[in-house]
Amino acid sequence: MPTRCPPPLRCRSAGVTFVEILVAAALLAMVFAIGWTISSSFLGVRKVRDYEVAVALATQAIEAVRAARHRELGADKDGRKDSLLYDFNNLGQPFDDEAGEGFVPVVKVGPVEFKREVAITDCPSLLDGLPSGCKFVRVTVRWKAQEDGTPMVFEAATTHADVW
Repeated sequence: MPTRCPPPLRCRSAGVTFVEILVAAALLAMVFAIGWTISSSFLGVRKVRDYEVAVALATQAIEAVRAARHRELGADKDGRKDSLLYDFNNLGQPFDDEAGEGFVPVVKVGPVEFKREVAITDCPSLLDGLPSGCKFVRVTVRWKAQEDGTPMVFEAATTHADVW
């Protein structure tokens, strides 16, 4: 004989309703999405760190160019060995050592190797026989991503005017 419940209470048989299943599925989906977001953000931190190093290397080169006198910069077509451009793109300068002093074309930070290339070109003058006194500086930093080895590039450009 089935048991009877008092009138203000309703008796339920054991089981779940469709609404309870939907609520449980929604909660599981939210927990899964939050976990996925947190785990994927850890990979983004590493990528940002690599870009930070590339930006720092490009900024170091640009600030050195800004601090130098115009005649000390050199240009790609000059080929002078007493220029800042030669210091950037070659090893074996007096101030290049293991401590990272000086300007070296390849910088290793952890397992990642950053290759910095500095190019300086003379801007053309509109007046014949008179140099423009302006140089275009392009700094390119190349490296391979730690996660999948894809080649990455960061490029910065500026100009330098002869104001000395």
